[in-house]
Amino acid sequence: MRDDLCRIGIIDIGSNSIRLVIYDTTQAGGYKIIKECKYSARLSEKITKEGRLEKKDMDTIVPVLHQFKEICIDFEVDKIRAGATAAIRNAANSAEIITYLSEASSIQIEVISGHQEAYFGFLGVINAFDIQDGFVIDIGGGSTEVTLFRGRRYQQSISFPFGAVNTNLMFSQHGNWNADQVRKLQAYVTGRLVEHDWLTEGTGLPLYGLGGTLRSLGKLDQKNRDYSLPNSHGYVLEGDTIERFMEILPATPYDKRKDLDGLSKSRGDIIVSGLVIFHTVYHYVGASRAVISGEGLREGMLHDLLKPEQPVRDSALEYSLDTIIRFDIRTSKRHLDHINKLALSLLEAFEREGDRDEHEMLIYVAIMLHRTGSNINYYQSKRHTRYWLMNSPIRGLTHRQLILSAYIASYSTKSRKQKLSQMHKDILLASDEEWIHKLGTLVQLSIALDSTEIGIVSGLNARLHNNTLDLELQGGEVLIGLEDIENALKAFRNAWSVKVKLGFPSSE
Repeated sequence: MRDDLCRIGIIDIGSNSIRLVIYDTTQAGGYKIIKECKYSARLSEKITKEGRLEKKDMDTIVPVLHQFKEICIDFEVDKIRAGATAAIRNAANSAEIITYLSEASSIQIEVISGHQEAYFGFLGVINAFDIQDGFVIDIGGGSTEVTLFRGRRYQQSISFPFGAVNTNLMFSQHGNWNADQVRKLQAYVTGRLVEHDWLTEGTGLPLYGLGGTLRSLGKLDQKNRDYSLPNSHGYVLEGDTIERFMEILPATPYDKRKDLDGLSKSRGDIIVSGLVIFHTVYHYVGASRAVISGEGLREGMLHDLLKPEQPVRDSALEYSLDTIIRFDIRTSKRHLDHINKLALSLLEAFEREGDRDEHEMLIYVAIMLHRTGSNINYYQSKRHTRYWLMNSPIRGLTHRQLILSAYIASYSTKSRKQKLSQMHKDILLASDEEWIHKLGTLVQLSIALDSTEIGIVSGLNARLHNNTLDLELQGGEVLIGLEDIENALKAFRNAWSVKVKLGFPSSE
């Protein structure tokens, strides 16, 4: 498995926590997380009135870094990249602390500047979403970065020296808040935002959020809504949800807040300060909505390390699929591309209904990943494929599109008697049920036409007239998989409400 892989450890020494993430990476820049460790350090709380970090406080960090190094050695990591952000960066004795920690831990640690932190956060987001324009906000323990991007290219950013930990110390009463304290923090944040004119030049753009504050708000909202796909990445926080949090969370005493379902106890005190910062920036930039990103600084550091000359991918979806196929699919890309060609030839025979571009994309994703479940059990692969896709690291899809891809990829002849959208009716559209059946049967027929995986059916001509689909197959004589084709055709006829006249290639 590791013949052409490079194993990289990224250590993020943040203001709130210190994390190690180990990635297996491909030569093309794809990656897969194989291990993550976290230590809650709260470095922002250790900064003295003189703005220093004392060496005695750093002595609690050194054993953590030693253990991270041991983990990396045990996992046979090829390269370690370690970066320190706001708490150490902004300390008056920053250089002294970096030298001490690097020497004591035998890990070369770099200071991540505010500009770099914003840029790395942007790289994490832009390679995880197929979006052209937007803002990124990264709320850490001791700093907040805001970035504007257009046309998938970094434009401007600013790093503010306030985050969820240090503002909680500055403005709250041990994690408890009143209306006056909230207003003072809002005024403090706004006072820094007004210094940068470009922050008001993207009204109506989405705001992509990084960090524990946004992930926690997403989890709280999903618990409250009984959301049927509890994935953080790609979850949308609408304006009214953000306002509801502003009404409820500051008014909830810390002792009760830390026990809220969906909120980790370690974040119970700092969730309000993070929320106030987020809410203030959200309104100031005039964002249309907030979207949670599961990838940020650490992934950005990785992208910058792997492909420093071209770290931004043209398509998050294509990049994601290529990586998944490399790690998790036991079949050739040539075969998958061939099935997709057959499927699009079939689809072209029908009049354009609904969103044809989206339908083609869903077909493509479903075909590329329809074999994932066979990694668990070949004979029950469809059931496992559905689960895998719904919990997979596919980037560039909305939650709705992720669910649709999973249902289409795992479609079986038994599915036509089921109302598949019921379990996710809180996310799917009313019209999606029909398209799950239509696209699901089309994909399964296309797969059946190349069940041997050697391309005997090289192509097809499909023509629809008078509710009959003339389907002429091209290529060699089909001997194996005829039953699969016939079963797929039954479901296809039913879903598309057509008769099918199937012509096989001549054996002459």
